[in-house]
Amino acid sequence: MKIKLKDYERIYKTINSIVRNENADPTVACTFFSFFGAHILREHYKMDAHPAAGMCFYHMGENNDILSFAKLEDDSFSSDIDGFHCWVIVEGWLIDFMAPAFSEIKTGKAPLKSKMMQKPISEMANSIGNLSKEGDFYFDANPEILRNRMKYLNSSLAYSDLADICSQWYKKPPKKMVKAIKIGDGKGELNSVSLKGNSVIGAW
Repeated sequence: MKIKLKDYERIYKTINSIVRNENADPTVACTFFSFFGAHILREHYKMDAHPAAGMCFYHMGENNDILSFAKLEDDSFSSDIDGFHCWVIVEGWLIDFMAPAFSEIKTGKAPLKSKMMQKPISEMANSIGNLSKEGDFYFDANPEILRNRMKYLNSSLAYSDLADICSQWYKKPPKKMVKAIKIGDGKGELNSVSLKGNSVIGAW
């Protein structure tokens, strides 16, 4: 793996805490998890990490469940701004820092566990139909959606500030992180943001 589970969990929790402070839903905040996660990997690990966007499918195990982030139309999957996912590409690996939040997605089935999603791209399935076992994945990047997400983040200086806040707060294990930080809001008030998130119990 590119990063250890403990590092992965800490990066997830750092971004998750900032996302929740912005009153955003972690289960639909893939833009923040991917862009902020890539930023942390570049700053703290000196890795060539970049966000990616498009349609994405993960085999979650259990009852052969496939978690899909895509648009289904006429029995065909595609990606657009209404059906997409974001993840991180780093030196031949896919890393999805939003994965522990999958356990919070309301699917009507048994809740998913909070696990790590970190896979060599060389192991990607050849097609959606070849997702046969837990941990299998398939994605198809869409540069147009990535440009849209970049435009969205560049629309406000606050988003780039949040990326820097994540990176400044984060510390690589075994260094200790402070459990809470102060972040200013648009009214000049300071909010206390505590480090929080699901415990990551293994990997898909």
